[in-house]
Order: sequence, then structure tokens, then C-alpha cells
Amino acid sequence: MEPDPTGKDKRQPPTTPWDTRVQFRSDGAGSPVAYRPNQVLVRRRGLDALASRLSRSVDQLTVRTVIASSREPSPHDLLLVLGVPDPVAAVADLRRIDEDARLNHVFFAHPASNPFPSTNPFPSTNPFPSTNPFPSTNPFPSTNPFPSTNPFPSTNPFPSTNPFPSTNPFPSTNPFGHGGSGCDGAPPCGWWTGQIEGPRTSTARPAVGLTHDERSHRAPISGTGCNVLVLDTGAWPKIAAAGAPVDGSGNPTNASARAAHTLLGSVLSGFDPDVYDADGNRVLDPAAGHGTFIAGIFANLAPGSKVHCERALSSYGDTDDAAIARTLTEMFPDDGSTDPPFDIVSMSFGGYCDDDDPPIAISSAIASIQARYNTVDPDSNEIIRDRVVFVASAGNDATCKPTWPASFENVIGVGALGPNGPAWFTNHGPWVNACAPGVDVISTFFDLGPDARDDGEDFDGWAKWSGTSFSGPIVAATIAWEWMCRGNAGLPGDVAAWVLDRPGHFRYPGLGTVVNVP
Repeated sequence: MEPDPTGKDKRQPPTTPWDTRVQFRSDGAGSPVAYRPNQVLVRRRGLDALASRLSRSVDQLTVRTVIASSREPSPHDLLLVLGVPDPVAAVADLRRIDEDARLNHVFFAHPASNPFPSTNPFPSTNPFPSTNPFPSTNPFPSTNPFPSTNPFPSTNPFPSTNPFPSTNPFPSTNPFGHGGSGCDGAPPCGWWTGQIEGPRTSTARPAVGLTHDERSHRAPISGTGCNVLVLDTGAWPKIAAAGAPVDGSGNPTNASARAAHTLLGSVLSGFDPDVYDADGNRVLDPAAGHGTFIAGIFANLAPGSKVHCERALSSYGDTDDAAIARTLTEMFPDDGSTDPPFDIVSMSFGGYCDDDDPPIAISSAIASIQARYNTVDPDSNEIIRDRVVFVASAGNDATCKPTWPASFENVIGVGALGPNGPAWFTNHGPWVNACAPGVDVISTFFDLGPDARDDGEDFDGWAKWSGTSFSGPIVAATIAWEWMCRGNAGLPGDVAAWVLDRPGHFRYPGLGTVVNVP
């Protein structure tokens, strides 16, 4: 089958849990990765080798174009090939002959539960290294500003309970054996491959709407703006769902939901609908409302921005390398314009890749976008600042293993803070550039009515949610707001550097610059 050059076969959002559309395996280091069964990403020049391996002709392959390098078919085009038995072995064979091929890795939304189970999230060592962030000298040289008592009491900010307090989302057994190691603690002794059951319920909890004192009182700045693309589950500006009461215009009548509706409507410039119950069982799906929640963060912290919520994740929280790359290329068409349609891209999802190799499709898409709009002075040795800033959440597995896309050098990776320091679930490491509040964040959500089961009607347009999913948008909104405060002078990349890289800012080891805004 000929590749579809237009990408018009854009996926419809799945309506079921991801159990049967996600395969898990351990990589050579014993770490779990997720990918789409029977799918391979490969450059066009590798199609002949793949077809030969499968004892087929190229015409017999089912192929979709992910990234076209030119208007005419090119050997460098990135393609998604469907119906490939044992894609892991196929990719290994292609790479042995120097063909650029990868699995179509799966990524998940980052509220604070995750399909990559593990043992103790802070295993034998402290994820925040033992060196004192205030090395040799007292940062408060003259007098102790906290003379009488220790402001950080003796209790451990990382409590002893499991960060997934109610139940383990993977209750029966750990599909990755002894925490990714071999038998009885030996080095990895093989590769695990299989499927696991995805989550069925949401970790979001009902919340009272932001009060006058809790809300940001920033106001739109006349003559400025910032176009933000949120790749997520979409948005639901109507707020009311599942039979919640509405007026003649379809707007919520509940006062709390009406406030959420007004706030969200102040920034939304476009959206795909955020679905609360894709499979029709009347239970809130695990990632439903995720995009609506994130859009509310921008509305609160970056008023005057224009937020487009594109549905790139299912209501169960899964997406993949090819889907994100194709969405990015659709949202940033190569139409010859020197001004990008969006200034900031917010991505609250991520995952792990085989042997920490970066995902091929997303990396190509982001690099293409930034190269298209960045201005390069060949006579300058200064760092190139990005015209389009990408921000991604770091993940919630309490590990230093790189997650993608947050680990890309040209993406700002964001970890999570709690009220007493690092959130117990946050990923960390030198690849994390910033951290922001990520525990019990409150933002806009569905107003669910009597048609919703399991006490869904307790949601009145607001929710409380934890995860690096929400830390990332806080950092992105801070950059958007600061750029608008400057009258859109300079580049968003200049502002990102000002927010994150100034010498005087406090940096937490393994979590980067602290961006502590409401």
C-alpha cells in the first residue's frame, strides 16, 4: 500500500483501556519500555530491507507517512509500517545493517500513577544526591535567619507510605520481576515481554474551586499575547457533562462550574473535545479531563494567552511516538511562514525507550520545527535561543532514568515539588531542567451530573490532581506570562533562559531551577 502523503488517516481516539494496544518489554538493562504491537518506524530507504525480511514486496506493506522531508517521496521520509510480526526483532535486524528503525514507543500521561510499576520508588539510594546544595559556606553568613528552631523539622518529607496509597494500580504481580534485575538480585538474565492491565479509574479528586485569595490576580496585558499548543486529551470548555444541569445556552448553572467555565473560556482558542467516558460505562476515564485541567492552569497563570488543546492522548492516557510527531507536523505546517502558529508547546506525557535511545519521530518533528523558525547568525558563537519553546513533564516513577520527550536537549524537562520539597513520585536527574508544584494542584475539570457513577457527581467543575503532568504547564505558563510582560519583545527562548538559567536562582539537586508559583 502506498504511503498516505497527507496524514489524513489521523487516528480517532481509542474508546477502550490500552491493555491490548500496548506491549511491554524490558530492554537490555532490564528497564521497562512500552510500544505499539506490530508497528515499526523506519526511513523510506529501509523499506526494501524490511519487506525482504518479511518475505513481502514493498507494495504489500501497510505504510503511513509520519514525517515527509520534502513534497516528493524521499529516502529520508519517516514511515510507520503496520502489521510487522515481532517488531523488536525486525528493528534489531534493520539496525544491524545500519537502517534507521525504531519501535513505535508508547507514552503515557503523567498524573501520579503510572503503568511502569517498580519496587520501592526510592530504592537503596537517595535520588537527591548526598552533597549539600549549600556546599562549603553558610549561605546565611552573618546570623542564622532561623535562630531558635530548625525550619525543616525532623520528619522525613518523603513519608514511609507507598506514594500510591490506596492500592497498587498493578495489584497482582510486578511484570518486571525483581525490579528489573536478574534472578535473586543477579544482573538481568533475560527480556520480559507481555501485556498488563491498564488503569480503569482516575486519580483526580473533587475540589472546591479556587477562592479569591487562591486565584492569580494577573490580568491580560493589552497588545500582547502568547499562542500555546497543549498536546493532551483536548478540552471541555462547556464543563458540564454526564447530565449536569445547564441553561438554555448549554452553560453550567452550578455557580462553581460556571466559574470554571468562565476561566477556561478566557484563554481557549481551539480544542478537540475532552471526553469524560469514552467506553460508555459512566465511570470517569483515567486521563479524562487531563487537558481541561492543564488549560485551566494556563488560564489562571497566563491570562491573555491563547491556548489550543489538541487531542493527542486517549482518555486512558496513552499516545505514541508516531501520533505525537504527526500531530506536531499538522499543527506546524511547512507553509513558508516565518512566524510559527504557536510560541510554546506543552507536553504532559512521556515514557522510556529501548536502551535510552531517543524516540525517532518526536525528535525529528521537534528538530524540524525549531530549525524552521530559529534564526542562526553564522558569525555568532552565542547559544541559539528558540523561537518555539517545548516543555515536557519528567514523569512520576521516582527514577533518574531519562524519559522522553523531557530528556531532549531542546525540551525543558520539569519535575514536581510538594509542600516540603521534592514530590515523592517525581523523576529526577541531570536531564531535568526545572521543578514546580505538582502535589494537590487545583484547576478546572468536568462538572459531572447524575449520569456519572462512582460518585462522579461530586465533581463541580474543579479537581485536585498530583503529578509532573501539572508541574510542566506551570513552568510553561510562567514563560508565557513573562514573555507577555515584556510586550513579546525578544524570543520565548530568551524568556525561558531568564526564568531558568540566571545564576541567582535556587536549584534543587536533580530537579533544576525551582519555579514556585501558585
